[in-house]
Amino acid sequence: MQILEKMPRIRFANLPTALEEMPSLSERLGGPTLYIKRDDTTGLGFGGNKARKLEFIMAQAKCREADVIVTGAGFQSNWCTQVAAAARKLGMKVILVKRGPRQGYNPSEYDGNHLLHFILGSDIEVVADRRIQSVSKRLCDIIGKEGHTPYFIPVGGSTPLGTLGYVNAVSEILSQTEAKKIKVDYIVTATGSVGTQAGLILGTKILDTNIKILGFSVSLKRGRANNQIINLINGTSELLSVDVLIDPEDIVVQDEYVGEGYGIISKEVVEAIRLVAETEGIFLDPVYTGKAMAGLIAQIKRGRFAKEEVVVFIHTGGTAALFPYRRPIKAMIESEEPPWTKPPWYANVL
Repeated sequence: MQILEKMPRIRFANLPTALEEMPSLSERLGGPTLYIKRDDTTGLGFGGNKARKLEFIMAQAKCREADVIVTGAGFQSNWCTQVAAAARKLGMKVILVKRGPRQGYNPSEYDGNHLLHFILGSDIEVVADRRIQSVSKRLCDIIGKEGHTPYFIPVGGSTPLGTLGYVNAVSEILSQTEAKKIKVDYIVTATGSVGTQAGLILGTKILDTNIKILGFSVSLKRGRANNQIINLINGTSELLSVDVLIDPEDIVVQDEYVGEGYGIISKEVVEAIRLVAETEGIFLDPVYTGKAMAGLIAQIKRGRFAKEEVVVFIHTGGTAALFPYRRPIKAMIESEEPPWTKPPWYANVL
């Protein structure tokens, strides 16, 4: 997208990611034609949507001569994995402030993203509350006094700079759909820290498409998510010096499928993961894409989409999270009582 050419950028992601039709899943569900945007294959760390955001964020960090990256999120965070991978690729140290069930939580067995954080050589501090930002800033102060140059990145890279990644993704999707001679009616994504959905909405407006963006929240209530999306769109528009009109109807966040909370697995999520694996050979994750797909399947069954419509589902990555959830996933597939649905590392602070 030409409007982004002036922005400093470091290429981390293998782009364009594939846009694949899901004919078997579409036939099984009997609804619209489904495509999947394979942003799980971006290639940084285990891949995922954050690589697009980090191309712009880490470029700024590099311009500011940072040598230590500080960020945080949930204990099994995909975001933290990709940040750590990007930092290491650029020769930077990384400090992760992660939420856990108690201060200093350290499981006896390492698995999933937490194992990847360890392998990447991240310094890890676990907090049991909402203090990721305050603790991160305290650490930045300490690092600065030690002669280093820290750079703090908010959870999920949901900043105007990070949002540019999915403004750009819209242009990529349009190029692919034009080549395939298809017209997209909806783009569907999981919505957590909202940067991906904000970028998709802004990108469709800048490029004057009629594509509707549908977000399935994995944690936030609709009102809070909508406010954060608006703030990000405004900040990103200012960064790009563009003037776009966002109608309230442009922001659609479904919060009915959050379930019991962020990271808490459910039968519907496991069924969605297995259905996509069985029909298309693609693995979703139990925290983001599995929950969004469960919501999309429910909406298809309710008749939300016309059969002739085309829906693109964004695979935002996170498949490393499948492994620490292996016990409840196996139990639910075998119609047994799961040992837990709320994971041992759960922190109820979102």
